[in-house]
Amino acid sequence: MSPLSRRSSSSTDEKDPDGPSDAPPPGLPPPAYPAYPHDKPPSSSQETDHLTFQPQPAAPQAGFGTRSPSQRSVYAALLLCSWDKIRIVGFPSSIIAPVDAAIKRSWSRGVQQQKAYDQVSWEWKLCGKPWFGQGSEAVPSRQLIACVLHALLENGWRLTLSTDLCQKSTGKDTLIFKSVPPVQRTIFPISFNDSDKIRLIDSPHDGVKQAFDTAIRGAWPLGIQDAKDKEDGAYQIKLKGNPWWTFSGEQMNHSRLLACSLLSAMEAQGFELLGSVDMSTARAEERSELDTWVFISKT
Repeated sequence: MSPLSRRSSSSTDEKDPDGPSDAPPPGLPPPAYPAYPHDKPPSSSQETDHLTFQPQPAAPQAGFGTRSPSQRSVYAALLLCSWDKIRIVGFPSSIIAPVDAAIKRSWSRGVQQQKAYDQVSWEWKLCGKPWFGQGSEAVPSRQLIACVLHALLENGWRLTLSTDLCQKSTGKDTLIFKSVPPVQRTIFPISFNDSDKIRLIDSPHDGVKQAFDTAIRGAWPLGIQDAKDKEDGAYQIKLKGNPWWTFSGEQMNHSRLLACSLLSAMEAQGFELLGSVDMSTARAEERSELDTWVFISKT
């Protein structure tokens, strides 16, 4: 059984540092997402929980609603906004319900609010601060991302690129997806934490966990301080030294070899790298955050 299959409001929205005000421009009607070129008006059977689709005529906007079929993009984006928001941009309306279900299944703290952000996007505001990526929310936030990626893939959208398109201190990667045939795959993350930790989250089976452990022990010459099951679904190895925060050229080299060793070990277990995502807000007084690797089964 895939680790993702094992998981099963309203408040005032503060100012969003990752985007413009939620209020629509003066003179425009309330946004009706999605009035998207390749969408059909959804039926009442498409409503889920507190999602109610009410398509309305939208005021024309440049680049929206006026493209011919040959101009429609096969790409769409997902943004991790502020400390607590997920926004999907350019997806068809049929994606809202599966993403909503994935969020609710994997993020036990719940959803404060969800709404049309504008005419091409939908946004969820979560309880807690998943993109701070620290403490008790560090592991669940990675599980949340993996679950959303899994839901998108089985609905025909595969992660093709994660890229930094924001210079703000709260900036995180934008995830770009490409429309593909829907498939079922196993997805799990590996995170790099603090200056000396690596976590395997929701290992698909014991063979992956053993390969993870063996690869790290064999590749890091200074050895390990500790290896343990940190919390539900997370196996953590704490290394000696500071591989992710070092001024030693030799340690830098070995930390990169360690990363290569991890990739080789996962490859041998039948998994390849789906993406490397900066999903945490850097703490201004400290160093920048590290990426989270997301692996996908080849078949």
